[in-house]
Amino acid sequence: MLIRYIKYAGLLLILSGLWACGNSNVSAPPDATITISPSSTSINVGDENWHTTDFTISVMDSYSHPIRDAKLSISLTWAAPDTAGFLQLYDGTTPKNSPFDAYTDRFGVYHLRVDYRAPCISGSPAAYNSTLEARSGAVYASATLDVTGAATCP
Repeated sequence: MLIRYIKYAGLLLILSGLWACGNSNVSAPPDATITISPSSTSINVGDENWHTTDFTISVMDSYSHPIRDAKLSISLTWAAPDTAGFLQLYDGTTPKNSPFDAYTDRFGVYHLRVDYRAPCISGSPAAYNSTLEARSGAVYASATLDVTGAATCP
């Protein structure tokens, strides 16, 4: 009889472990860290009217182990909710509205692409900054995007 209970307990332990592996809605614990790389980027509009920056967002536990499937809420000030805006977020090649939810991969990493398209207002200088934010549970990180210069219009 005792052996039967041990078998059932072992089976329940295995099933609960399998369930936890497939859970894709995990928030980072309060002692985790989120890192955004690069932590800042600058765009000089006079150099080019179109600019792409790739950000890497990492989520690690307190022992510096990656947290896979961590749910992230990602936002960028000034990002338009469609591809007609000056700043656009992308999940791979798919445009995303700001804010949007994403998940880390098995290495605790999410790759984000941000495109900036300068408005064609000849001679009008651009000077502003935007803040990229990534949140998971109570954990938060940010990076800055600084824009300067003036667009070159055809």
